[in-house]
Amino acid sequence: MEKTILILTHSQDDCAKLVIDQLSSKGADLVRFNTNEFHSKVKAVMHLSGRGDFQGRYEFPDSVLPFSQVGVVWNRRIHEPELDYDLGNPELQAWMADEAEMAMNISFTMFTCPVINPWEINERLKFNKMIQMQRAASLGLEVPLSCITNNLSEIKEFWREAEEEVIFKKIRKGLFRFSNGETLLLHTSKIPREMMTEENLARMRFSPMFLQEHIPKRFDVRSVVVDEKVFSVTIDSQGVEEGKTDYRTAAVMGKLKEMPHKEIDLGEDVNKKLVAFSKSFELTFSVIDMVITPDGRIVFLEDNPNGQWAWLEHMTGAPISEAFADTLIEFSQRSS
Repeated sequence: MEKTILILTHSQDDCAKLVIDQLSSKGADLVRFNTNEFHSKVKAVMHLSGRGDFQGRYEFPDSVLPFSQVGVVWNRRIHEPELDYDLGNPELQAWMADEAEMAMNISFTMFTCPVINPWEINERLKFNKMIQMQRAASLGLEVPLSCITNNLSEIKEFWREAEEEVIFKKIRKGLFRFSNGETLLLHTSKIPREMMTEENLARMRFSPMFLQEHIPKRFDVRSVVVDEKVFSVTIDSQGVEEGKTDYRTAAVMGKLKEMPHKEIDLGEDVNKKLVAFSKSFELTFSVIDMVITPDGRIVFLEDNPNGQWAWLEHMTGAPISEAFADTLIEFSQRSS
């Protein structure tokens, strides 16, 4: 009996749509689960007997999917459930939202089929750049000098160690929505030397800081690992002022197309290390950011296990979605 490919995503996910189109063209049986619709439109039932026998199912508006029918789960990009009612009490509303999210997350851990990437591993890794860089270095990839600290004297020491060429990165949250309706998007920024004063240093006491040495760039590189395959694209960010430190800053300003994209083969040695890095964390898919320096060195920055890549396929024609589809079908067939 053919098993179902379950895709955990959200309503606005371009990457999922590309892969779903590929899966549909190949005749695969699939279900798209927009996780933002959990509780409002999608129900879950999880039942455990006194002997420990488990049965689970998702109830969608037009179908029911038993967990036992699923051959592989693609943990593409999970969003918080959007509740469709207002309890009139902010604290109670927040409690209900947390309960809905946790119930949904528990369901993701109860499949006996492969879940790629496993939910628990994604949650451990997606904001932990330090362990990612440590693992990458152990596999022979170059990584930048880095420091996370809430010790002000250590910040000053790192500033000297990095020869006053330092960038600031968010540890986790990079989007702020204020009560007056304004938003702030925090991207990686280089710290100007004139800003590293005692007065500004004192302001860093409110939160731990994630600092790295500034690596000169020739190109940004985003590499998409799909099981044993690696698709890499250079992003020529240095010709756009807003993209020199973080190309995403230029992208959100509508300047993505001003930064030429080109598919590139990083070579067998680097590709093997990227695949080894991904598999060392039991990941099937990774989206890895690196830079190529002016002297040709390749420096690993971070992995986004659920990172975005649809625009890379649109701009270069790299067959990433087909590779995803083929991998999901292969995993599903193993479970049939």
